Amino acid sequence: MAKEMYKIIHTSCMGTLINFNNKNILIDSIISPNILPYPTVNKDILMNMVQKNTPFESIDLILITHEHKEHFQPDLVCQILSACLEATLIAPKAVIAEMRKSKYFKKRFITQLISIDLDDNKSIDLSIKNIKMIITRLMHDDQSKYKHVQNIAFLIYLGEHRILHVGDSLPDISIFRESELINKDVTCLIVPFIFLITESGVEVISSINPRYLLATHFPLSEYDTNKRFENAQEIKNNSLSPFPKNTYLLTESMSEVLLK
Repeated sequence: MAKEMYKIIHTSCMGTLINFNNKNILIDSIISPNILPYPTVNKDILMNMVQKNTPFESIDLILITHEHKEHFQPDLVCQILSACLEATLIAPKAVIAEMRKSKYFKKRFITQLISIDLDDNKSIDLSIKNIKMIITRLMHDDQSKYKHVQNIAFLIYLGEHRILHVGDSLPDISIFRESELINKDVTCLIVPFIFLITESGVEVISSINPRYLLATHFPLSEYDTNKRFENAQEIKNNSLSPFPKNTYLLTESMSEVLLK
């Protein structure tokens, strides 16, 4: 019997395509073309989604963590949802509200949309298309600016793996404890780079103890004046690194990670 393949493709910023057993899950990949200092999604990739070219032949789930432009662009999401009749979109209510304002929004989308409205650190369980998920609201980083943003983390159960994408979560161990996400035996953790270069973020990673760690949301190299990527790489390569052996710093669009 062939071993099941789990493939994670980095599309841009925190954009992620998860492929498992002919299931495709797209997270935070349909974003604004101008999100400097962060890398945006290539237009060819968006066209491949619309035209159902490899690796986007079918999209089962479109997951959006929150409404910020490096995670979501309403017009583009509506156009891709229109082309992907098989897709179900799951997102916070603020994302759905922005989609409804788009000139590309269609009434029939109502059958494809699931709106999430949760209090901080609260979760719901959801099973859809034979995919189990735990959906949790985690506070957005920089609460002085983004206190009212519903940032949604998705814990996805796929075969032997449990993949957690935290969106722009605050790197604070207390919210991961309160939400009980540190007790879910996460095998693959997808986080913004801030988790790798702060003591509080490293504490979260160590407590979750994933087999795979995928760091994303790095600024473009020409804008990385604070050397975020270099700092993360130094910690990763240190002989006393707190990170798992399978740690990836993802900056190149369409780079792949295989989970075994």
